[in-house]
Amino acid sequence: MKTKFLMAPMFPATGAISLFKRHLLLLLAICVLIPSAQAHSLFVTAQDSNTVAVIDSSTDQVTTTIPVGANPIRICVSPDRRKAYVSNSGSGTVSVIDTVALPPTITATIPVGSAPGESAVTPDGNRLFVVHQSSAPVDVIDTTTNSVITSIIIGGNLAKDILFTRNGRNAYIANYSEGTVNVIDTATYRVKTIPTGAGSRRLALSPAGDRVFVTNYLDNSVSVIDTRTRTLIITIPVGINPRGIAITPSGDAIYVTNMQGTVSIINSAELTVTNTITVGAWPWHILITKDGTRAFVSNSGSGTVSVIDTGTQQVIQTLTTGPGPFWSVTNPEQNKLYVSDSLGTSVMVFDISSLTALELEEIPNVGSSPFDLVFGR
Repeated sequence: MKTKFLMAPMFPATGAISLFKRHLLLLLAICVLIPSAQAHSLFVTAQDSNTVAVIDSSTDQVTTTIPVGANPIRICVSPDRRKAYVSNSGSGTVSVIDTVALPPTITATIPVGSAPGESAVTPDGNRLFVVHQSSAPVDVIDTTTNSVITSIIIGGNLAKDILFTRNGRNAYIANYSEGTVNVIDTATYRVKTIPTGAGSRRLALSPAGDRVFVTNYLDNSVSVIDTRTRTLIITIPVGINPRGIAITPSGDAIYVTNMQGTVSIINSAELTVTNTITVGAWPWHILITKDGTRAFVSNSGSGTVSVIDTGTQQVIQTLTTGPGPFWSVTNPEQNKLYVSDSLGTSVMVFDISSLTALELEEIPNVGSSPFDLVFGR
């Protein structure tokens, strides 16, 4: 015979029970929202593994690996970060990843031209523009149907970078093989070509959106373009083989990495180089924090990252990484720096919340030759 226990009600009145339920639901909501606000997924292309690794930024561990096409070289995300687009250079395709799904999954594979490279999504999220490193067209993809809706001929056979103006009306493309910047009207797909310097490589848009800066790798210069008139303003001599470029959030200074091991700083008002900083060998990529106080330079030839104080314009620390630091991103909270090791199988992560002591971790098993990386949801 089972004994029955009678439990006295916790609350004597219905109103008290309703109040308890409301407080319980609020507590549960807080518990759910706090982790989701802190944990973000970092997507890393591994060129030689033909995969994309997904890293949980709260644990800094690989949570899943997604097979994609051959030689995934570049990755970008939609404005809402719910989709990631992977350029598979070796297979001439773009893989579409649902970044919200658990685990993130491939939802489409889109055939495009040969050797797709950099890509960018229009500010409204409706189209993806893909440039190629061995052919002239720019493929335009409808992000709803995941199909190519047009291909735009820009000339040459090696485009290296693409960005959109703030309103999405124009796309700017660094045409390395032609020594030009191609400006595509995204409404009509008409192309205007602006001569810059030989080997136009990387682009940066000013915070005001009124100028585009382009590094000319073979011309040892940076060209400045007026986005209103779509004309060249000036070409500025810098160091040898300029590649990476970043602009401070205030727009007052443009930082340019030169492969000779220096960073040129251009004053945006004077449009001249006002300082040159010595960093490591082959400074490939540069990132400036959102608060504008620090610049991080990936020195691919010396296995280091140079930390520059943008106030004093001096290197304040040199961080040791793997042998081939390449691309870098900060997490949304801006307290961690992630650097891909293109000559290894890992991603380095630095705690940058303390400006006096940056600590290094290594995230292993990312895949062979991790190259590009971007945060999803």
